[in-house]
Amino acid sequence: MTTATAARTAPPVSSPPAASSPAPKPRRRRRRRGAIGPLERAIRWVLMIIAVAVVLGPLLWQLGTALKGAGEATVGFPGSLVPSDPTLENFVTAFTAVPLGRYLLNSGAIALLGVTFNLLLATLTGYALARIPFRGRALYIGVLLATAALPFEVILISTLLVTRGLGLQDTLLGVVLPQAVSIVSILVMRQAFLAIPDEIEEAATMDGAGAVRTFWSIMLPSVRGSIAVVAVLGFLDSWDQFLWPLVILSDPANYPVNVGVQFLAGAFSADQRVISAAALIVMVPPLLVYFLLQKQVFTGLAEGALKG
Repeated sequence: MTTATAARTAPPVSSPPAASSPAPKPRRRRRRRGAIGPLERAIRWVLMIIAVAVVLGPLLWQLGTALKGAGEATVGFPGSLVPSDPTLENFVTAFTAVPLGRYLLNSGAIALLGVTFNLLLATLTGYALARIPFRGRALYIGVLLATAALPFEVILISTLLVTRGLGLQDTLLGVVLPQAVSIVSILVMRQAFLAIPDEIEEAATMDGAGAVRTFWSIMLPSVRGSIAVVAVLGFLDSWDQFLWPLVILSDPANYPVNVGVQFLAGAFSADQRVISAAALIVMVPPLLVYFLLQKQVFTGLAEGALKG
């Protein structure tokens, strides 16, 4: 028998039976990374609603009260946020009952001087602490951080005596100078200058730029976001002053708006509508400054967060 004939007559080789494979386990659905469950989502929504109600609730009550007419109740039950007959008369009364326009101008002058001093001193001090090595720099920074926790009331008496000694009592400059620069602003600018690579400053020096030219043309444009943050902080600190102007100023003509509005509480102690209208007027300038510099402020905060 030939080989080809044997191959044709040979029985087919059966393959071994396949081993029984285990039953597939049911797949557990894995939560996508970052996904939240229904309970967690509900808790987040409740917390956000509470936060919005806490922040916007008083403001909406203030706005509704300022727009109410003389015959509508401002407090008591049942109260209503929405005035039945809205009117702007309370805003007009706020301007005519007290010299609110003059108080606003005084606050504007104080805020302008405060922002100028805060920007100038915080920028120069932050640059020196970040880029110029000198003996005692670490000690200086440590003292700054230690004094940042002290409230202004602790040094109120000594500041009053010094301001009187300089002949600045009852002047707007006397209101501005004791708080001309904040430690927070210095630290913000120092951190911003620290984040600039040394190679940029070295390249400017090799190109022949002096210290002033390097600071003005290279360093300052690199920290524009932080400058906007310091400007907003300086404006808010100056605009919101109440205790120090109340102590250092004696002539009502020099009062800032936060102090001058208290006369409304005396003249219209039962009329919350006029007081609410004046409070809303006082809020307008800080809101305008914030919205005008909003983009730069968020840029500066993001730079500080990334570089810090």
